[in-house]
Amino acid sequence: MAKQISFGTPVNDAERWAFSLLADELPENYILLTNVEIPTKSGQAMEVDALVIGEWGVYVVDVKGYIGRLDAGLHAWSLDGREVDNSLAKANYVARVLAGNVKHTIPIGVYAPWCQGMVFVTGRKGEEIELEKQQGSLSIYTPKQIVAALTKEWGLTAPRSHQVTDEQKELVLQTIGQVALVEQRNNKIQDFTKLKCLFIQSGLEVWQAEYNPGDWTAPWLLKILIPTQFADQEQSLTHEQQLRDEFKRLQALTGCSGVPYCAPLIQDGEQLVLPIRMPRGVPLNVLEIDSLTTYQLLEILRRSVSGLQQIHRRGYTVGGWTSNCLFVSDLGDVEFIDIKDNLTDNEDIKAYAEGFLHLALQTNQPRIYQWYQQAAKGETLDVDGLRCDLSALIDNGVCDTLPEKLDITVGAIIDHHYRLEQFIAATQTSQFWRATHIQGQFNCGVSVYSKVEAKWPTLSSLYRSLSKLHHPHVEKVLAFGQLPQSEELFIARAWEYGVSLDELTNIELGQPVMWFTQLLSALQYMHQMDIYHGAICPKNIICNQEKAILVNFGIGLDIATSHYASQYADPLLWAAEGDAEKDLYGLVASFIATLTPLNLQGDGGQAGIIHALNSFDKEWFGEKTFDTCMKVLNFEFDAVPGANYLEDFDVVDSLV
Repeated sequence: MAKQISFGTPVNDAERWAFSLLADELPENYILLTNVEIPTKSGQAMEVDALVIGEWGVYVVDVKGYIGRLDAGLHAWSLDGREVDNSLAKANYVARVLAGNVKHTIPIGVYAPWCQGMVFVTGRKGEEIELEKQQGSLSIYTPKQIVAALTKEWGLTAPRSHQVTDEQKELVLQTIGQVALVEQRNNKIQDFTKLKCLFIQSGLEVWQAEYNPGDWTAPWLLKILIPTQFADQEQSLTHEQQLRDEFKRLQALTGCSGVPYCAPLIQDGEQLVLPIRMPRGVPLNVLEIDSLTTYQLLEILRRSVSGLQQIHRRGYTVGGWTSNCLFVSDLGDVEFIDIKDNLTDNEDIKAYAEGFLHLALQTNQPRIYQWYQQAAKGETLDVDGLRCDLSALIDNGVCDTLPEKLDITVGAIIDHHYRLEQFIAATQTSQFWRATHIQGQFNCGVSVYSKVEAKWPTLSSLYRSLSKLHHPHVEKVLAFGQLPQSEELFIARAWEYGVSLDELTNIELGQPVMWFTQLLSALQYMHQMDIYHGAICPKNIICNQEKAILVNFGIGLDIATSHYASQYADPLLWAAEGDAEKDLYGLVASFIATLTPLNLQGDGGQAGIIHALNSFDKEWFGEKTFDTCMKVLNFEFDAVPGANYLEDFDVVDSLV
């Protein structure tokens, strides 16, 4: 791309298109002066369409937008049979004047560069033009040959060829006069100075610029729209609206991390300019991730997802996810410089995951890179969970090697999120702790189980499902996983205030039926989702004044050693029953065992629980409720899919 200095405004579309072609195609060591005036001895100035200072000479180029067949001779020209001006004669005359001016300014011992005239016939943007030269050496060229004629030695009309030196180029510029001032004027947009053109295409330009209002400078990007350089007005208006929309988006997102600051639009009548502060750092596609530590990679991911969250919360999406539009600074800041707002939130998260997956893989943190792998496939949208995991890993430390085995004691940190605060209870194979969520600073419960490796696949699937569902009477699962370097399983859950059903010391009138009804509604919801508890017993039911909660899905059998209904039911009947019927049996048996004296339960087996149920007044208990409980204890109740447990037990009104 040649260095272009514009002294004036192109007078027609042919000149505008020709200057754009020459600026794009000529080498970068060429200088292109457009609409420049050459002074004569008499003081009269002659305007030149283009003056090219090249490798082999200085070319005075006259641009003609002729369309059709041009027959060009030494003296006369015709276009489709009509006589037209011989533009080459004029260009050659101006070239001689320029050569004379240069000779008068050069010092002794320095040769003047060769100056010659040339005509560039453009046609209709390079098409619809035929050229017939009566003499092949005439310097008249179409778009197919103009660049070669200006850059190759054969394009010279000089008897001998000599390359133009840098000193000769400076002499030509001195002869023209005020070139530096014109260049400064062209490159100045208010307090912004254009430094380097990064992109140019039919009316759209992107420049690296410098903001210099006084004694300090700052790097900026200038997105420039020049309406006159578009093919038609409709195209110009479309791009202008897009630039204005981008300005509105950036203004609306001011203050969001990841969004560069922009200054107000500049419109001076000839162009529309959007100044955007130059993003810090380097584009993502050239970031040397191999040299970054795990902490640095995690910080980049955390800041990138924070920026994405803030943008989404203001109702916009990024959209521009090409890697050269994502900048990363030395401090890990991430900026999105092409915010298009052309995707849905879900599509934006998927595109984000695809763009940053290679960084996530480099962290060697399974919980992190698995999220990006799933999100890139559209399988997860939980950005909040990722943000929390990244913060936990950074704040609590992470090693590039395998983590060490964790000692379960006060102060131990589970999964980088949960700090154990108070031991609550334990059995031979389980412990229950009160813990603090480090980032959120709230209480939660953490259970640790050993000897569950054989059940790991089933439990993993179960707790992934539970973490995505919500019911007020089912434990809220916060996290689930395996402790490092061990076969132990941990479950973090929301802290529920209360005691287990068998530890209640005072039961008020109406509470048992309320708790029972609540748990029935929970079982109905879970069973519809094909989720079964499998270990309902008094120890796995937590009660308080307002509600009852089912805990320890699928595990906790050791907790239920002396209470779990399956230990006392007929083994043959139990083995033949379905999962839903087992859950209902455990629920009914737990409440009967809790509400009746031990002497009415016998050994606590099936017969003892039935005997205890028969001790209740059937009318007080509710006839339908009593009959359904009896059917459940006798394994005569069939929990059909879609059944309404509240209606079956006649406790619909008790839920209100």
